[in-house]
Amino acid sequence: MILGHSISNAKGIIQAIDEPVAAILQRTQKQLVGLSYTSITHPDDLPGNLTQVAALQPNGPSVRILKRYIGGEGAIITLEVQVSRFTCCQSEFLVGTLSTVPDPGTAIPRLIGSNDTPHTLWRRAKDLLDVMHARDELLGSELFADHAWSILLLVYVAEAESRIATVGSIVGEYGLPQTMLVRWVLVLQAKSLIEETNDARGALQLTQKGIDCIEHLLAVQAPASVN
Repeated sequence: MILGHSISNAKGIIQAIDEPVAAILQRTQKQLVGLSYTSITHPDDLPGNLTQVAALQPNGPSVRILKRYIGGEGAIITLEVQVSRFTCCQSEFLVGTLSTVPDPGTAIPRLIGSNDTPHTLWRRAKDLLDVMHARDELLGSELFADHAWSILLLVYVAEAESRIATVGSIVGEYGLPQTMLVRWVLVLQAKSLIEETNDARGALQLTQKGIDCIEHLLAVQAPASVN
């Protein structure tokens, strides 16, 4: 399950972090802002993490890291982090999307073959979007009107990939006119599925309720057929 996001500067100093992430790290947002992510990373994981982050290209592909943190109360907390490096206004930032893993004690083995890992849910969301796109291409998008679900999936996938979804990027991916997209975003905000924001870029972010609802639906398994 996606917990939230963190933003660090190029040196790894945390600039902003979502409250659910701070809570699972056994700290407050105020305690974490200004710290280096290296200071809360398990020392055994630090060399590999630094190598992976150093290899990130500005505005390039993200990397998925399974890592352990040292909680504020001394606990070892295993999370999955999708990290990207972004350049904006001549400054570089590291944006991380943090997710839980099914069982922190055996997280690495269970990532393979598990039906409910963050990677599996992300893959399922991508597959659904691919099917919907192929459907619209083959049968015509005018036959279908699942705009709300498409928007939620596109924002979910962007967050899972540590990208910032915006009104403009969703218009480009989905092809919905901007005026119609904005109307649907307002509806989703009224339903508390997308955060209300005054971001000048038109950034879109799911609420915790939105994340929970989408991941619940993505985890639904088809009933076994009876012969």
